[in-house]
Amino acid sequence: MAFHVPTDQPGFFQDVDLRFRLLLRKGIITGIDPIRLNNWLANFVSPEDKYLAAHLLNGLTYRSDAMVKSSFQHLMECELPHVLREHGGWSFADLETLYEALSNGTAKPPIRFVAVDGAFEKTPGKSGAVMIRQFKRHLNVAKPLLCRPERLEELPEDVKVLIFIDDLVGSGQQFNSFASHYKLEEHAKKRCLVYCPLLAFDQGLRNLKKALPWLQILAVETLDRSHQFFRGSATAPHIWGVDQANTVHDVQDHVAKLCTRNGIPASTRHCLDLLVAFEHAVPNNSLPMLSIRSAQWEPLFER
Repeated sequence: MAFHVPTDQPGFFQDVDLRFRLLLRKGIITGIDPIRLNNWLANFVSPEDKYLAAHLLNGLTYRSDAMVKSSFQHLMECELPHVLREHGGWSFADLETLYEALSNGTAKPPIRFVAVDGAFEKTPGKSGAVMIRQFKRHLNVAKPLLCRPERLEELPEDVKVLIFIDDLVGSGQQFNSFASHYKLEEHAKKRCLVYCPLLAFDQGLRNLKKALPWLQILAVETLDRSHQFFRGSATAPHIWGVDQANTVHDVQDHVAKLCTRNGIPASTRHCLDLLVAFEHAVPNNSLPMLSIRSAQWEPLFER
């Protein structure tokens, strides 16, 4: 049987559409307006297309700028203090003292925050630069405490902890390449290196822990196979785990045909079939249907 709308879910699209628009009106989802949503939904014409669109929206993991700020605060207040005290030799009395030191560049805390950018790649990404700017702005971090990765060799000996800020770990391949390019293992011999992605796919975390055993990883949130759009059912892997009615093959086939008709790829080299989006960008581990534009296709988010 081809991809179809299950008989017990005739109003699924209307329910999800109404709920998503309510989130927009209440400002829970920011960075998207109803016009952009309307334009994206117009890509989906048939009842089967609309049913697919509803599941894309329903499965979306979205982090607004306000949510990102909350994640930064979680890192600084819950995850990093122990590391800074143990490995940085920094005996700050409380969080207020910590934040005062971060905003006062002349205090010279023994840490530096580093952007995980893609400047070393053939096609550089923009999220690393955006993330470090947001981190600086949201937490009022003094500019002297930020460091470009290509300038790590210039750091003084009294810097004991390097904290790498990132939005998402997918397969872990990008950070592994980043670590190799900037020779981070050499820095790990004299400093504590902490990688702090806001979201992390669990397989990517396992890959990094195996490849870079000298690296500490503090992920704010972890994703797993339940966040992959084409996941199979736990009891019947060929059945689509999202609705327990269609087969994984039929869903993939419908998506492929829809994307081909509209001039966009159904997948990309780094795609992990995730539905992750930040207000500032969509990671390349997410399905292209969210963010790629063509003459026939309007994206929901900017890349």
